[in-house]
Amino acid sequence: MVRDGERATRLRPMVYIVGVGPGSTEYLTEKAKEVISKADIVVGWELDLLPVKDLVKDKEVRLQTVDNYVEVIEEVAREAEKTGKTVAVLRIGDPCISSGLTRLLKVFEGFDVEIIPGISSVQVAAAIARVNIDESLIVSFHDGGDVNEKMGLMIEALRRGRHVIMLVGPDLSPSEAAKHLIANGISGDVPVVVCENLTLKDQRVFKGTLKEALDRQFSWLSVMVIASPKRELK
Repeated sequence: MVRDGERATRLRPMVYIVGVGPGSTEYLTEKAKEVISKADIVVGWELDLLPVKDLVKDKEVRLQTVDNYVEVIEEVAREAEKTGKTVAVLRIGDPCISSGLTRLLKVFEGFDVEIIPGISSVQVAAAIARVNIDESLIVSFHDGGDVNEKMGLMIEALRRGRHVIMLVGPDLSPSEAAKHLIANGISGDVPVVVCENLTLKDQRVFKGTLKEALDRQFSWLSVMVIASPKRELK
């Protein structure tokens, strides 16, 4: 309890939500490195930690998994609120693209939050496919949601002359997306680029058509760029 005449000040804990690039350390920004070095606690999935493994050797690291990812972030928030420790939440790519940002901001409500943008797989795939991102629809299948609704958006965008950049997820593979698009009137001759494990040593890039993608197997760590039927990929 604050006594009469006393003034209590309490600094809000600091959390950084940091984009660590698409996977390779070559795409890790200097700003990300600087922020991670300031953190007392580092939080992330195994993939998030891969580009920064040398930077977090002496850090307190909290690993998120499929079974605990919500609980871990909530525990860290409670601890930081009590101790004033600085937190860095790492997110592969850019934290504003398919990273659960809305949930994170809710968990860290009342904190000082700074978002550090990173280079995303969307940018890298667009560069490989040579398309403008502002002429494309970005659709993510990382975070669940209504698959049919998202597919409907993709079909509409293609018909309107836009490219589609699709972040592949467990709910929809590139071959399944190709099958659905062809079944709904998109030409099987539409050019596509599928990028797997971008910027990593085992990166693979497939360039072909929708119908050529039908029988191929791709990693879920893929980005699929689908050209508008009204344009071409070069």
